[in-house]
Parts: sequence; structure tokens; C-alpha cells
Amino acid sequence: MAELHDASNSVDSSSIDRTDITEQVLRRIKELLISGELAAGSRLPSERILAERLEISRPSLRAALKALSVIGIIRSRPGSGTFIVDSIPAVFTEPIHFLTLINRTSTVELFEARAIIEGGLAELAAGRADPEDIARMRGEIVAMEVARKDPTLLIEHDMRFHQAVARAADNQLMTGVMETLTGLLHSKRLQTVFNQSNVDIAIAGHRRIADAIEDGDGARAKLMLEAHLSETLRHWEVVQNGEIVSAAVDSVRDESSA
Repeated sequence: MAELHDASNSVDSSSIDRTDITEQVLRRIKELLISGELAAGSRLPSERILAERLEISRPSLRAALKALSVIGIIRSRPGSGTFIVDSIPAVFTEPIHFLTLINRTSTVELFEARAIIEGGLAELAAGRADPEDIARMRGEIVAMEVARKDPTLLIEHDMRFHQAVARAADNQLMTGVMETLTGLLHSKRLQTVFNQSNVDIAIAGHRRIADAIEDGDGARAKLMLEAHLSETLRHWEVVQNGEIVSAAVDSVRDESSA
């Protein structure tokens, strides 16, 4: 992991507007990333050095760094220091989550976004996957078979399969977006795997995706992944409709017994 030794010396020591401390600290970190003096996994200069170079109080710096930590740009490790994150999903997760809450993004929209992004990743993977990538996908399918009676473990291997496809596509930016969306849909996906027929369909869908990628057929891989997500959405909608009907029946029963 890269460690920053002299980056603090490159920070302009001009005074920072106290009303925009967090924004200014963020801008300085961007400058260091652009210059290459900071990179994924780099350790920031000590709190004392940063505060001195930015000419702000240490409490003000702590508040700014806390804000950057909340949005996933930096991570503190007790006894080691503060580091730039080395995972794209860590940066995407909170902003995208807030975006979905503010816009009241529906589950259908989230699945549509996944289909667009993951379909493209599957298409890329078909042209870039090596034998190790294929083995990783096949391994997760086998693990899903073994875990079919354990919904939580099953979903974990399901997610790892999709991560394996994204890894084979070798596009870190889209992989980061995909993993964030997958995380937001985790609870919805979990609702669909208590029905064993749904599990059978899901495993078969993953196998078809892996087959297409191994065959180097990008168009088919994209189609198979989109079909898999469409089927998953349909299963979730069936579960939701069943819960709505059940709730309505319970309500009628309660009113009748009153």
C-alpha cells in the first residue's frame, strides 16, 4: 500500500476560508490525487502537519476529515493513520444511496440500472475473461448449489458471481457502480430465494451467463444477464404482491372479528 511521505510539502500554505473548510480540504486532496502524490490506499500526512499547512485549527481539520470519512473518501485506521480509500464502491455508496432516497428511486428503476450496467459488463467480460475468471464464476455457481437451503449464504455467492463477471470485464468505474447498486438491492434479492423454484431458475440463469462468457459471445452474455435480472425482478414483484394480498386478507379478518 502506498504511503505518502512528502505530500504535505506540496500543499499550498495559503489561508483557507473558514466557512468552506471541508470543501477546501476536499479540493486539496483532489489536487494531490491529480498530481499523483496521493493514490488509492495512500496515507495522509499527520493531523498536525495537515492543520499547519492548511492553516486551520486541528478541531476544524478533524471536522472536515470526518465529513470526508462519512462520504467514503477516506478511512481512519486506529494506530496507523488516515488513508485514501482503495475501493470505488466505498466512494459511490453513500452518495448514490442518498440520491435514491431523495429521488424516491423505485426498486424497478434500480433493477433497470443494474441491467444496463451489468449487461454491458457481461458483454465486455466475454471478450476479456481468462480461464481464472471463468473458474471463479463456475466456483460461485457450485457454491450457490451447495448453499441453496441457506438464503443468506446463497445471496453472498450470488453477489460474488456478479463481482467475478465485473472483474473479468476489467472496468473499475462501472464495477464500482454495479457493486453499489447490488448492495442497495441486497434485501430485495434475499426475499426471492426462500422459494426453491426461484433458486433453481437463478442458478440456471447464472450458468447461462457463464457459458456465454466462456464462449466469448458478448451479445449472448449481455442478453442472458439482462434476462436473469428481469426474472429476479419478476420474482420479487410476486413476493411483494403476495405480501400485499396477505396483509389485505388479515385486515379483512381483523375487521370481521371486531
